[in-house]
Amino acid sequence: MEYKIKSCEIKLYFCIWISANLFSLYKLIEAQNDILKHNSEYHKLSDLQPGWSITSKLKDVSDIEWSTWKYFIISSWQYLLIQFIISELIRYSCVSILKYWYILSSLTFISFYMGLRQVIIIVIQPVIYYLILLCGGKKLSIWFTSILLLLSYNSLKYKYYFWNFLDHENLQDEEVYLLLFSVAWIELRCITFCLDYLERKTNKIHIWQDLVNLFSYILYLPLLYTGPIILYDDFEKSFNSKMKLLTRLKRFAMDMLLFQFYTFVLDLMFHYIYFFAMQDNMELIKKLPTIALCGGGLWMGLEFHIKYVISYGTTAAYARLDNMEPPPNPRCIARIHVYSQMWRHFDVGLYRFLVKYIYKPGYDSLIKYCKLSKTACKLLASLATFLFVFVWHGTVWHILVWSVLNYSGITLEHFGKAISKHEIYQQFRVNFLKTEAMETRFIALLCSPLLALSAVSNFYLFAGSEVGNLFFECFSQPTLLNFLILSVSLYSCCQVSMYLENVPARGTV
Repeated sequence: MEYKIKSCEIKLYFCIWISANLFSLYKLIEAQNDILKHNSEYHKLSDLQPGWSITSKLKDVSDIEWSTWKYFIISSWQYLLIQFIISELIRYSCVSILKYWYILSSLTFISFYMGLRQVIIIVIQPVIYYLILLCGGKKLSIWFTSILLLLSYNSLKYKYYFWNFLDHENLQDEEVYLLLFSVAWIELRCITFCLDYLERKTNKIHIWQDLVNLFSYILYLPLLYTGPIILYDDFEKSFNSKMKLLTRLKRFAMDMLLFQFYTFVLDLMFHYIYFFAMQDNMELIKKLPTIALCGGGLWMGLEFHIKYVISYGTTAAYARLDNMEPPPNPRCIARIHVYSQMWRHFDVGLYRFLVKYIYKPGYDSLIKYCKLSKTACKLLASLATFLFVFVWHGTVWHILVWSVLNYSGITLEHFGKAISKHEIYQQFRVNFLKTEAMETRFIALLCSPLLALSAVSNFYLFAGSEVGNLFFECFSQPTLLNFLILSVSLYSCCQVSMYLENVPARGTV
């Protein structure tokens, strides 16, 4: 539907939404400082550590994903540049051995920087999948193995198996977390390689070449630990791409400058907002007023977004040097109002994987073998997709709640779209709404509660069950003033999101 709201009205929505964001963050900082000033628990928060001397403030260091990503980049950026230089020389002299270099380079880095035990854990998954392919395994065996490996991985992860196996006393925490992240990403790459292999399989079997293809894709170093995922077909295209070296270098330099600036801004904000560190003591969080708590929720979303823009963007920039076209960076969560857009535009690589290998095959199979309506088939295919999302992210309670709420939101969206095509709605639109502008306002009004549910569901992902439950309690019994403020803010966000829906994020092709 084309956006038909007048410019002066949409400007008003922009002003309200931006003002609401800034005001909630201001109230968060104000309430946080007041609470910490008058509570002795402030000094017991282990995640508040001395920050930059120029700020004379403590710094929130509780986000292990952020510290782990920075550790990886600091440890590897020089090596990644050397790998690129050698890769480029090989590309111009003998491109046929480039995949061998990718394998050798990755194994060398893992061995010398992370240790031989990490090599064992990283290569064991591709070896298992390769043996399945050699033994004539089909798609069902690939999926059965994948689920079994994910369940085993989650079980061992929560029992500190990896810490013990890696002799944790001689490692930093970030090194262990890097391995944990890599296992999950390797799983996705193994699945995409194997399923693509079975799709294009011919009578000829090239054992050695298939092995090289598998390991060069799985172990490609810039994307090994932190993503994003590039599908195997896109990886293969990089060996035939002819993008000019100077063009790639200019894009890389611009990306690095931008992401360094983002990194500075995010680290600076950690000196002023302690919402993550305060979650170590939920009594402090419960003392926040509702508007400040909403600021905390906004901060979690913005921090999550910026963190992934930097981590995905930086590793993607190195991949782009090697002629790859990685997925676009995550779209800002402050301009998204429905679940489907969040999944489609935040982690685009993961979205493409889910659609290509789970949703579409599941939907096609249900249509072919089951006597169900298209709506039922779509919902069942979506259910299978979210079951995989739950298992892949971790089989714990708050991830289950997040997955269920996301699936519920997608289902509500689907029914809403179905209703909009019904004759009764068409009559309502003609007789009561009359104009496209009024219909836009009506849709934004209906989407506002869905946006609130989407936000709360993400709080379970960001911070766990206790924080998610607290937001549910606040939203379920708001005061009249808070209800009005939240309603107007959410409605304005929906209008802004609908206006920007077709405006691509930076780096989108």
